[in-house]
Amino acid sequence: MQERYDEVKKIIEEAGDLVDFAEFGNGCSDEWIKKAEDRLGVEFPPTYKWWLRNYCCGEVCGNEIFSVYEMDFDTVVGGDIVYMHELNQKQGIYKPYQLFIVEQDDDAFYFDLSKKNEDGEYPVYQWFGESQFYAKDFLEFLKKRIECYQES
Repeated sequence: MQERYDEVKKIIEEAGDLVDFAEFGNGCSDEWIKKAEDRLGVEFPPTYKWWLRNYCCGEVCGNEIFSVYEMDFDTVVGGDIVYMHELNQKQGIYKPYQLFIVEQDDDAFYFDLSKKNEDGEYPVYQWFGESQFYAKDFLEFLKKRIECYQES
């Protein structure tokens, strides 16, 4: 697994202005990650937790990836994953098993919480009015999103 983390870290470093993440190592605390998991009643996949711990938050080509803002969940707004999931559920927009990680214009991606594998990972699906498989885990999602914009 470390090889995959190193590969994605290198892709992020080489992406230049396409990626706007916090500096590697300046991520979210385990305490806040656990608070978010407890609030949502879900354990985040290991690859997403790696990204949270190391980068915390950011955007790929202007599309924010939902993260943990390390702010009170009852007052936070914006791209905090807890806020966005609770808002989506209140509005009845998506199914409870769809934990969205990106929602902008025509880009919408989510973890399918009903399909956890033996490694604790959830597949990522793209949403265009219907679900379409996109990546086997969060690392593959990051890699594909960055490479998609590099090819444009």
